[in-house]
Amino acid sequence: MAYVDTLSCDVNLEEEKMRVLLIGEYSGFFLNLKKGLEKLGVDCTLAANGDGWKAIEGASFQLFNPSYRNIFEKIFNLIIEPYISRKKLFGFDVVMVVNPLIYSKLINMAMFSEIKKHSRKFFTSISGDCVSVYKSYENGSLGYYIYDDNPVLIEQYNPHKLRAKLQMYVEEATLKASDGIIPIMYEYALGVKNRVNCLQTIPLPFDASAVHYKPNKIENNKIVIAHGVIREECKGSSLIIEALDIIKKRYPDEVEILVEGKKPLKEYLKWLNKVNILVDQCKEHCYGMNALYAMSRGCIVLGGASENSLAEFGLESCPVVHIKPDVQQIVNQLEKVINCKQKFESMGWESRKFVETFHNCERIARLYLTAWNTV
Repeated sequence: MAYVDTLSCDVNLEEEKMRVLLIGEYSGFFLNLKKGLEKLGVDCTLAANGDGWKAIEGASFQLFNPSYRNIFEKIFNLIIEPYISRKKLFGFDVVMVVNPLIYSKLINMAMFSEIKKHSRKFFTSISGDCVSVYKSYENGSLGYYIYDDNPVLIEQYNPHKLRAKLQMYVEEATLKASDGIIPIMYEYALGVKNRVNCLQTIPLPFDASAVHYKPNKIENNKIVIAHGVIREECKGSSLIIEALDIIKKRYPDEVEILVEGKKPLKEYLKWLNKVNILVDQCKEHCYGMNALYAMSRGCIVLGGASENSLAEFGLESCPVVHIKPDVQQIVNQLEKVINCKQKFESMGWESRKFVETFHNCERIARLYLTAWNTV
């Protein structure tokens, strides 16, 4: 799969002797960036909690204890203890947070202010739910997105609610205080690209060598099509499941449908071993870490790969089959893939090679080093 790589990564690694601190986690994004930086000889520390139930291992130490049994433990674990222990986050050349809001809203600004004061440079990655993305959706710039038919998530940004006002204020303060803002994809870049401190969008890093590749072969004469049900309203699971039901009725003897709930990362990778086609999500314009894990495994992935998202990276094409929040469109895309079953193995290999090259964690780490050195 040919692509146009317009991202510069000109950095002299012989002169690069920096200590980097990454704070937070987003489906393995920072873990894979840490791996890439370490392959380049950078001293990198990751402070994270494994992204909750995903139980992603590899952090240098736990950012804070997210579990609690009562209000007193909650206040101590989420507010008091992190502030008391803040000095272990001091003294780095570069600090980057995975999202503008990491800590409790009550201490987020104070924590970041202290960390920045005791670091050479402070950067914010734009990933996950944040105000800038919601505003892009609200003003119509994104069109469809995860907020469609998702009143609970929209309520998070209700300007009449004190909690929402506080979140907006805290996120805005973080972005303004950052030496640089680095989006991970098109939808995140859209709302911040006009800020003076916004840098070039950098793709997600991935260490494909950590995921065993399995040739995409149809076993027992059944094409296994899977969808992982997590954050159903955000992924458009109801639309995907409706489309899968139609496919099952049209191809009762040819397909097997797997729809299962959230799994820790280790279990999820085992689950992918039996999957030919993964229908990831249909409400985002770009693909995320979940797609990269599946593609590395050799799966064919249906998810976000809109023209705008590809253009953000300078890509002419990519192996992800683009789907939108439209049941019939999802059905049509699935049928096109099903009718190419004789090409599954080559399509799976193409997916693997794309992740190994375009998302190579060492290549992406070089891009971050370049970005950090431009400020």
